[in-house]
Amino acid sequence: MKANCNIVSGELYTNKREKESSKIVKKDSNLIEIVYTDIDTLETFECDLNELCGNSSFLYIFKKQISTYFLSIISVVVILFALISSSLYEDIMKKIIFESPFDWSLNDTVSMFFVLLFFLGLVLMPSILDGEGSEFKQILKSWVNKDVRILKRLKTSINSLDKKNKVNIYNIDLLDDNHWMWRLIVPILLNHFLEVNFYVRSDLKKKVEKRLKSFSCLNINLIAKKQNDIYFKNYELFFSQKEDILFTLLQLSSTNIFNNKEKLEYVSLELFEYCGRNFYDTKNEKNQLISGFQNFVNRCFCDFNLLGQHKSNQIFFQKNVKLKDLEDEKRRLSFYLRNHIEECLSYFDNPISLLVLYHYVKDIVLDEKRKIAILESLIESIGKKQQYDLINNYWFDISGEMFDSSDLNSFITSKSSIYRKLSINTLNLLISLFERNGKFEQALLIARYLFEINPNKYSIDISSLYERLGEYDNAYNALSFKVTNEAKPNDVEVRFYQRKSWIIVSQRKENKKDEGLFALNSLNKLLFSHQKFNEPSWLWHYYNIKANYDEWNEDYDLAIKNYMKCLSVPALGAFEYGATFINMSIAYRFKFIEDKRTYLSSIDKAIELGDIGIKLKESVGDRDEMPIVLHNQALNILYKLSIEDNINLAKKVIELASKAFDILIDNKSKKRLGMVLIELIIAKNIVKIESNIETELLKDHWQNMDEYEQKQAINIFNIYYEKRVVSYLNWLEI
Repeated sequence: MKANCNIVSGELYTNKREKESSKIVKKDSNLIEIVYTDIDTLETFECDLNELCGNSSFLYIFKKQISTYFLSIISVVVILFALISSSLYEDIMKKIIFESPFDWSLNDTVSMFFVLLFFLGLVLMPSILDGEGSEFKQILKSWVNKDVRILKRLKTSINSLDKKNKVNIYNIDLLDDNHWMWRLIVPILLNHFLEVNFYVRSDLKKKVEKRLKSFSCLNINLIAKKQNDIYFKNYELFFSQKEDILFTLLQLSSTNIFNNKEKLEYVSLELFEYCGRNFYDTKNEKNQLISGFQNFVNRCFCDFNLLGQHKSNQIFFQKNVKLKDLEDEKRRLSFYLRNHIEECLSYFDNPISLLVLYHYVKDIVLDEKRKIAILESLIESIGKKQQYDLINNYWFDISGEMFDSSDLNSFITSKSSIYRKLSINTLNLLISLFERNGKFEQALLIARYLFEINPNKYSIDISSLYERLGEYDNAYNALSFKVTNEAKPNDVEVRFYQRKSWIIVSQRKENKKDEGLFALNSLNKLLFSHQKFNEPSWLWHYYNIKANYDEWNEDYDLAIKNYMKCLSVPALGAFEYGATFINMSIAYRFKFIEDKRTYLSSIDKAIELGDIGIKLKESVGDRDEMPIVLHNQALNILYKLSIEDNINLAKKVIELASKAFDILIDNKSKKRLGMVLIELIIAKNIVKIESNIETELLKDHWQNMDEYEQKQAINIFNIYYEKRVVSYLNWLEI
């Protein structure tokens, strides 16, 4: 009867073998564990098995040597008998042929006896071998066939173990059918034990199942375990020769080349596959890597827990990975990539690929234009993939900070700056990427640098950046536009009215409300006075601004409808949709306030939508609007806390507001800083934490806040002052 077999994937890490020199076979209670590595031999396995069964390693070696010598002696004796018999036969035949007639002596009789005896033995040998039970044949085979001898010893040892023991076997899924593990060990285990578990790679379950069926195993179960964040400490023992090469190549295709231990080690699968197909000598069979890349990557995720992924196209090494010193390989790969830059640029689409490519070749490429081509492709790829955080994490390490074209000294010292060599289209994209990362001052410098090329366009960019910094007067004054006579609106004209109407509504300044509504109406005419397709971003901005004016008019239901139209606009990304969810959550908060904080469903909806908005914004690494997003969600929760006590929600407010505060300080922005501070003060008082620092900061900043922000701050402060959560502040109008 064959054993019950379980084929388990996703749990290779459960083995207990620590290093190559550890024993192949171990027994713990009712469990026998067999962990195979590439350096293991059958002799080592047999030795470990004998120790497990109670035989000393010395006795095993002694028996093995004795059996070897015994077989050698038997072989020599048989050969000697054969030589003697043939010699005697030769002497007799000589006498018969050349000396007849001759005297027959006793010696001749003895010689003839030996010759006939040897001849008779040869004639009867097949019958003897095929006799009942073939016992003699088996004995003889065990003398002359090494596998039979070993198999007999292995059976004896394994049969001495209790068949109720469970057997776990690791890492034999890559071995071929003729390997001694499959040829000798597995059949014995299957015939003796009741349960045998095979721990295999996820992509090889079917292959192992097919092999087990060839052993006539009928009860086979496939079990797929989900990989957890488990530390797989001995994964290197499990690598085959090919997997070891692939792992080396995976490391060469990572940001480990930057030698920055503070950041995640990102991996480019594009570069990994490209180099696997081209860099290694595929004519050498040992380096055949023309297939199996995706299988190995899947194993690194599912079986070895070496890779993780938290964003699209951003795959990184887990903390437990032991990275090798590959300086020689890095140097060889650098020169190879230098000779194939143009091919790589046409092949790579992932920003990580281009980052790694640039760092490989930056010091050995003499033609500056080739390096700039890599950087321009990198910027384009980051914008296309919305991997904004790569700018904050890596760009300034490559290029340094943008020079100030209005500062003569800065302008002179920056004559070799990378920014001077980038195309205008790339610089335009950098303005947007810097803005997404909260690098507003850097983006302003680029916009000023390009201002003379197109004053209409860059005045709007400069205004937008001032607004992001919370400098509303500068934002308003920076706007300038010369009206054109074109029937069809161009992008600059549309953005002008977008920006003007938005700056006014974001401040809620009553004295400019009519001016803002006029700009919004002008935008409406531009967008809907022609029959061509509008840009998705035009429509999104229009409905978003219109919803904000609806909120200003306290028509929150209409505002929510316009936010829904924002969500229905196609071909947008997580950045725009995330902003819409946050804005809609604000509208629900206003509904809750309008209803005198009686309907919990409205504020619960606000918090739910706010969570979605935060996740979408985080997915693209946005540091531009993130403080506003975090502050609004903190305010949503504070309004819920005004009617429901929950210490955990108060701690959540501290977490959100603290993160917003840190980003504002890092971005050097004052936008909604006052609201962030008031939220920290209230939440800290709820959980009985001192807030003197935040109070002093708010006092110093109070006069810098616009009227609308001050009104919001006073409203929420009043609620908690009445609840006796916060103390009276004589400078705060209550």
